[in-house]
Amino acid sequence: MIRFPRPDIVKAFAEAPHGRAELKTGFVTYLPRAALRPSLQWRLQVRLSTGDEVALVAPPAIATPQLARDRILGGLAPVHVTPEIMARCIAPPVERLHRQVMAARRAPEVVRIGQPVTAPVVSLVIPIYRNVFYLRHQLAAFARDASLDDAELIFVLDSPEQREDLEHNLRGHHGIGGRPVTLVVQPANYGYGSACNAGAAEARAPVLLLMNSDVVPARRGWIGPLLGMLAAAPGLAAVGPKLLYGNDSLQHAGLYFERLGGDGDWYNSHYYKGLPRRFPAADVAREVPGITGAAFCVRRAAFEAVGGVTTDYVVGDYEDSDLCLKLRAAGHGIGYVPASELYHFERQSITLHGGYATTLTAAYNRGLHHRRWAGDIAALMARGWPSGSLPGCGEAA
Repeated sequence: MIRFPRPDIVKAFAEAPHGRAELKTGFVTYLPRAALRPSLQWRLQVRLSTGDEVALVAPPAIATPQLARDRILGGLAPVHVTPEIMARCIAPPVERLHRQVMAARRAPEVVRIGQPVTAPVVSLVIPIYRNVFYLRHQLAAFARDASLDDAELIFVLDSPEQREDLEHNLRGHHGIGGRPVTLVVQPANYGYGSACNAGAAEARAPVLLLMNSDVVPARRGWIGPLLGMLAAAPGLAAVGPKLLYGNDSLQHAGLYFERLGGDGDWYNSHYYKGLPRRFPAADVAREVPGITGAAFCVRRAAFEAVGGVTTDYVVGDYEDSDLCLKLRAAGHGIGYVPASELYHFERQSITLHGGYATTLTAAYNRGLHHRRWAGDIAALMARGWPSGSLPGCGEAA
C-alpha cells in the first residue's frame, strides 16, 4: 500500500473539531493474489486507528479486462502518481489486463468500394477513431493528386459504432472522386497499433504509408519525394515528411529523444517544432533518430520483419518511436524528407478517447517505452544529431 495526497479530504476536514486529515490520506494497493479469486464485487475491511472496523464495498460488475484496465488508469490524478506507484501498483495489473484485451481480439470486417488498383506502388493505411472532420478534406486532396493514381487507400475504423455513417461517406466520395477505397472495420476499439496492423494486413503494395486521419497534404505530388528517398537510399527502411501546423509553423522535421522532468524517462521530441516553415535546417533531407507515426512511410518487408506496430501500448502513444527503434535494431536507417509537406491537425482523435484523456495512459506508455528502449536510445542519441544531408537527396523546393 502506498499513500498519496487527497486535497479534497484535507479541505473537507480542515475545520473538523476532533482532528484534521493527514495530507496523504489517499492510498493505492495492488493485490495480485486476490486476482486469482474472481469476483464481480469486492469488499475491503478497513481497521481504523481507533480499533473500529469499516467495510468498504466496491461497485459491482467490472466484468471485462478493458474496463478494468481503464478504471485503473483513470483511478488516480496523474499529478499524484509517483514512479513507485506506477511501478508497483499501476503498471503490473495494466500490463496483465492489456495482454488479455489484445488476446481476445476478433478479426475485422473488410469492405471494398470500387475496383481495386491493379498493382499499387504504395498503400495508405489510415486509422480512424471517432473524428471524421478532416476526412472530406483528406479525400478531396487525394482525388485531385495524379501522383496517387497507383496508390491504395485503406481506412481502418477503430470505433465500429460509426461504421454505417463512414461507409456511406466513403461510397459518396468514391462516386465523386472515383478512387477505390478499402474499409477495414475493427470489431472493437483495440488502439492505434492494432488498427495499423489490421490495415497493413490488407495492403498489397511494397511500401506502406501509415497516416493519421487528421493529416492533409499541403500540395499535390507529396508522395513522390518519400518514395524517391526510399529508392535512392536502400539503407533506409522508413522515411517521414515535414509536418506543419495550421499556421504554417513546423510541427515535425524528424523525431529525437530527450530526458525531460525529474523521472529520468526518455521523451519523444520533434526537431524545430514551432519554427517557421522555411527554417533552413528543416529544409535539409537527412537521417534522423526517428519519425512520427502521423505520416510514416516504411518498406513493407521491413515492417513485417519486425512484427509491425507493437500493440503493447494502451490506446496510442509511443508506437511510432517503438517501430523506429525496432527497425534500427534490425540494422535499418530512418530518413526525413522535407520536400514532402503535409498539415497535421494534431491529436484530434486521441483526445476523444475516454480511456486516454485525463488518465495515466500516457505515463504508462512512456514508462513501458523507457524500460524497453532506454539503453538503445542512450546509445542512439550519443551519436550526435542532427546529422548532415543524406546522399542523393536535395533540399526542399
